[in-house]
Amino acid sequence: MLGMPPLILAIATSLAALAGSFWWFGVHRRRKAETLAGIQALAGMKWRECAGLVLQALAEKGYREAPSSGQPGDGGTEFVLLKDGQRCLVGYKHGTAYRLGEANVRDFANAVQLQGAASGILVTLGSAEGFARDLARRYEVELIDGPSLWPQVEPFAPAAMVEAVREKAASETRRGKQWGMTGSLALGLLVYLAAWVAEPAPPATAAAAVTGVPASSAAPAPEPAAATAGPASPADEASRQVAEARRVLEQVESLSDEERANRRATAAARVAVLEEAKSAVWSTQSTLVVNMARPDSMDRGLVNDACAILVEYEELRFSRLQLEPPPGSQSPVRWRQCK
Repeated sequence: MLGMPPLILAIATSLAALAGSFWWFGVHRRRKAETLAGIQALAGMKWRECAGLVLQALAEKGYREAPSSGQPGDGGTEFVLLKDGQRCLVGYKHGTAYRLGEANVRDFANAVQLQGAASGILVTLGSAEGFARDLARRYEVELIDGPSLWPQVEPFAPAAMVEAVREKAASETRRGKQWGMTGSLALGLLVYLAAWVAEPAPPATAAAAVTGVPASSAAPAPEPAAATAGPASPADEASRQVAEARRVLEQVESLSDEERANRRATAAARVAVLEEAKSAVWSTQSTLVVNMARPDSMDRGLVNDACAILVEYEELRFSRLQLEPPPGSQSPVRWRQCK
């Protein structure tokens, strides 16, 4: 089958399926799980607290709240923001039950005109219908729904909330990875059996069939030479990689709380001795606060160097870096996500 020995084909199939399942559950599904858990966490907050996170996220984009701009409404609120001297009306609808439709967009567009604003941003934890998005583009209104809102407000959310969201998402993806590993190995076994059945008969048997000489009467095959030491075959190397990946996952799952704490402390200590870092300490289970040696340490490769250390520890792979500028610096605090 495909001109490859059954064992090598089976191992290659298992490795490809394992890589695909790890990406699906470890990256794609984890991001979706974190977003869904984040939306639910925001919905559990008071609307004023959640609106405050929205304003912080918009402030990162250059928007500033105009004095006395809050206007509580039906389940939400409106704010007038300023950016480059232009007024922007922001409408916030709290709760995941909201489904923004064309009527919501038209009403908000009218409110933008009444406020004398040049633009508008309509935000909800719920969702926006497709026709509403088309209409919003015509009125130059930006729609931000729950899935696109959580990534923007996550850096400003309470650390305890972010930690709870990530723990919930991690527990779901761990189960997915385990199923993916089992399925990959089962698929490799099926491919091996199918390739073995489809493999052509050995040359000696085929020759006996052509000449009419029974295979049992053919000259006995010489005894195989003693195995000699040499480089590992591709099949052995692929088997070793599969076994190593499984061993690492099982080892991480079996770590005790004390062992996890020691690994976290070791990772933080390694980041702290980087040239562009002054210190590094965990503020939460998934947030590492790094005090930068210079205001431009991020441009000098600090994030890449720190993340390169953290990804060596499977349980710390998705940690968040909180980058603190040196005392007296005018640079703001930054957050970066390791992948």
